[in-house]
Amino acid sequence: MSARELEPELERLDARVAERARAMRAVRPDWPCRRGCDACCRQLDHAPELTAAEWARVDAAVAALEPEARAAVERRIDRVLEQGDASRVACPYLDEAAGACRIYEARPLACRTYGFFVARDAPEVCSIIDADVAARGERGLVWGNATSFALEREARLGAAIPFATHYSSRGESPRCPP
Repeated sequence: MSARELEPELERLDARVAERARAMRAVRPDWPCRRGCDACCRQLDHAPELTAAEWARVDAAVAALEPEARAAVERRIDRVLEQGDASRVACPYLDEAAGACRIYEARPLACRTYGFFVARDAPEVCSIIDADVAARGERGLVWGNATSFALEREARLGAAIPFATHYSSRGESPRCPP
């Protein structure tokens, strides 16, 4: 299936994640994961790996940015590509000065689920969440099963495509036209 044909599935998963986040915020209105918090965006474990449908949405959002913002994202994409397999990369779509995602409405499922879908018995990468959970004495807390959701994402949308693979043709014809 093409990325365009998978859009309805992506929208269904978006809605499911949004409902999970709403439910979490209803119980924990002080939960830090929301627009404006960029802690996880500044230290990704690795460059994004998205499905074709997610890449299509991201590419369209980047292409729709104002020229100056698009150029900044393009430079950051190049920087991540230069880093190769380095861990702890800053998200190329993050406006670090503003502390906000430049493509927030088109952000990938991993970004939408972070902090709301976690792994069992594993600490979060985010020190803000770790500190909150530790302060409350919560152990083995699961808000949504991240592994199960990742498997569902793959079943509905196909395999994830690594960042470097997606952008491998940048030199020939950029994905995000000027």
